[in-house]
Amino acid sequence: MKWIFRIVGTLFVLLVVCVLGLWIASHRRDAGRMRGSIDIERPPEEVFAWISEPDKVRQWVGWLVEVRPDSTTPRDGIGHKETWVMDDPRMKQRLSVQGTFTLWEPPQEMGVHVELPQAFEGDVFYKLTDLGGGRTRVEQDARFHYLDRFAALMEPMVTPEAMRKMVEDMHRLKAKIEAQPIQSDSTTTEGGGK
Repeated sequence: MKWIFRIVGTLFVLLVVCVLGLWIASHRRDAGRMRGSIDIERPPEEVFAWISEPDKVRQWVGWLVEVRPDSTTPRDGIGHKETWVMDDPRMKQRLSVQGTFTLWEPPQEMGVHVELPQAFEGDVFYKLTDLGGGRTRVEQDARFHYLDRFAALMEPMVTPEAMRKMVEDMHRLKAKIEAQPIQSDSTTTEGGGK
């Protein structure tokens, strides 16, 4: 009989240690933060279009099935709102993530505040650096705060999974852009002169 109490006691202590470990990890300084960068063989103006235009964004953001612009807000720029409809295969229903543009400096920077009511909210920033020679470095810095207590506790497991998706999306962005024909210089005439 004593061995049953010892086993149950040991399991209880292990559960408490696991929960305490998750709680401590979920309160670290960079909890909910994801950062990444990728170099793309196109100029910043082309790349910026791919991160800001709904039809192009749908081509590289995984699980994104629809972008619904809010017609009551500016067409683009600061204050523009849109809803991203996500079809995460692990979820029973589609998610509607609401976004509001908070930073708009084409073709260098863009920022969006995103939220899924009762689940999470956060800010995603893109910085595009002209590397010269028609190359651009895209840096993404995202910070999320989970509103649901269980999700907040599980943040040490959720954030790395979300980071993997972000990296996959960035590689898909690079592949999609670089698969497009290089835009020719419109200042060149058919006769070869300028």
